[in-house]
Amino acid sequence: MTSSDLPLSNPDLLAVGTAFAVERQVLTPELKQSIEDKERIAAGLLLCLSMTVGQTIADVKIEGLDRIYPPGRNQGLIDFKLVCRLPTQAQVQLGICILPFADAEVVSTACTKLLVYKDFGLDRLCLIRPSDLMTNVRQLPTCLPKLLSTDIGGNFIPLKSNDVLFLLTTLSVFQQKQQHGITNELIFAYLSKEELLVKNELIKSILVSAQF
Repeated sequence: MTSSDLPLSNPDLLAVGTAFAVERQVLTPELKQSIEDKERIAAGLLLCLSMTVGQTIADVKIEGLDRIYPPGRNQGLIDFKLVCRLPTQAQVQLGICILPFADAEVVSTACTKLLVYKDFGLDRLCLIRPSDLMTNVRQLPTCLPKLLSTDIGGNFIPLKSNDVLFLLTTLSVFQQKQQHGITNELIFAYLSKEELLVKNELIKSILVSAQF
């Protein structure tokens, strides 16, 4: 029996559920401030995606994750690379960039750099950003619509507050696992049993974007 085969009634898995509830309660009041925490959101997404490697979600197989090279030129702008296999059997190197900032100047500088994402060996770019920051087209830096044009091939994925809360909660549960008396295996078993990763809308949207 593997960890993912453990029944949900198992007390250890119930302890994981309690850990998620506790960490979620702690993070919820800070959510408004956390929405611009690019580093932690990216870490949470990387963690969640790492647990899906080898699985097929939205008809796309997740084959691996990697850093962006050269790191000096990227300067942490593109958070990581997702390697996936499409239904056509074509492999896609998908760059993941979380851009949660409201400051137009910061976004403009970032988008200018992102226009050359293919220089990092990427086939496509997935731009993850709060949808409320994308509604007023007139206030968007001109390079952002260009990045998302069919010519450049960037894809926009809306980042919702519940997405941020789930990613940060999952990250915190792993970081505080000793305090909660649980293990990596039990956390993964819980996430698998509850289908919190394979049915996650953000993850599915990212994988769908790899096909276009």
